[in-house]
Amino acid sequence: MDQSPTFEKPMLICGCGNMGRALLDGWLLSGIDPAAFIVVEPYPVNIADGVRVYSDAASVIGKFSTALVAIKPQIFAEAAVSIASLLEPDATIVSIMAGIRCATLQAGLPGRNIVRLMPNLAAALGKSPLGLFADGAPDREALERLLNPLGSIFWLSHEDQMDAVTALAGSGPAFVYRFIDALAKAGAELGLDPIQAQGLALSMVTGA
Repeated sequence: MDQSPTFEKPMLICGCGNMGRALLDGWLLSGIDPAAFIVVEPYPVNIADGVRVYSDAASVIGKFSTALVAIKPQIFAEAAVSIASLLEPDATIVSIMAGIRCATLQAGLPGRNIVRLMPNLAAALGKSPLGLFADGAPDREALERLLNPLGSIFWLSHEDQMDAVTALAGSGPAFVYRFIDALAKAGAELGLDPIQAQGLALSMVTGA
């Protein structure tokens, strides 16, 4: 797998909702050409100009050596055939679908190199923790070059650990948001202007 997608050898992105778009935005922020991505998304929202977007897989021409699968986990079984039709036989698949294990991915996309990734929305800023588990022996250096623009990489030794990463890194930001909100509300109850209290709470957490 090459270091980064190019116009001549683009990456396929299947599904571009909030999380898929966060990864895409992180790659674009790092300077990768928008034309290096082909997105299959029936309901595209706020996808950057220059990215090639298709409403369904049947509209896409070509075969891809690298694909990000960012669709809803419950539709993977139905979508697997159309995704597989767009892949090279030895393609590398990066799945961010929570709860879909490598065995299920391999059954739906046979013969491909399967990698599970758990990021969070901070990938858009290049600040996401990235939990990774690979089924088999893909080119780890190439994967790291691809994913480095999105944040910090943590390889897992067992697939079962992905559940803990999902709770810690995937869901963790929500707890931080609640913490900031609670601090701001407490500040307002102590007499601060509510907007000022929010700013103080956010600034304190950012500094910490």
